[in-house]
Amino acid sequence: MAASDALHDEREAASDARDLDLDVKERRLANLELALDERGRALREAVPDVLRRQQEAIDRSRDVLNRAEQRLIRAEASLLRSRTAVQRDDAEIQREVASSDEDTAEGSGT
Repeated sequence: MAASDALHDEREAASDARDLDLDVKERRLANLELALDERGRALREAVPDVLRRQQEAIDRSRDVLNRAEQRLIRAEASLLRSRTAVQRDDAEIQREVASSDEDTAEGSGT
């Protein structure tokens, strides 16, 4: 019976060791669950702030694009005015050249 008692004591000691190991693992798992819950809560709280900052950045970009579009419109209008002025000057020069040619032709014809 002594051998049987020793075997029983050995099995009980092994069982106790497994139980202690299991208890340690369960406590670590519970701590990990708490940490995960905390991280999840922190992320859920951070999401609205992240979304707000992203929306603000989008709004700033939209403002920059709108200002750039307005500058482009003004530049196009200025270019059109410049082209019109150049065409007007060209037409004036051609009229002066034509008038000068007529004057020269009249002067040589007499």
